[in-house]
Amino acid sequence: MRLYSQMTLAELQEEMELLHQQAEEKKKSGDNSQFAIIQQKYFMAKSYYLGTNEFRIGGKYSVADYDQPFTIEYFNGVFAWGRFPDSDEPTGFPVGMLEPWF
Repeated sequence: MRLYSQMTLAELQEEMELLHQQAEEKKKSGDNSQFAIIQQKYFMAKSYYLGTNEFRIGGKYSVADYDQPFTIEYFNGVFAWGRFPDSDEPTGFPVGMLEPWF
C-alpha cells in the first residue's frame, strides 16, 4: 500500500470510501477496537485529502468526543496542534477530525 502522502486526490477519496465501509462493518459486528483503528486511518486519509489550507491558526474547531472548542496554534504536516480552553497542554489532531466550531 502506498503512503497517503503519495496518493492522488482520487485515490484518497477511494481509500476513504473503502475505510468508511470497513468501519461500518466493524461497528455493526461490535468489534470496537478494529472500528477505532479503521476510523483513525479514515481521518488520516481525509486529512491528506483536505490538506491544511482551509484551516486557520487561531481558528476554533470542534473535535468529536470533546465539548469545547479546539484552537489551532500551528500545523505539523496534516496535524493541527493547539489547545482546549481548560488545558495548558498542547494537543494534536489530524485535520480530518476537525469541523468548524459554531
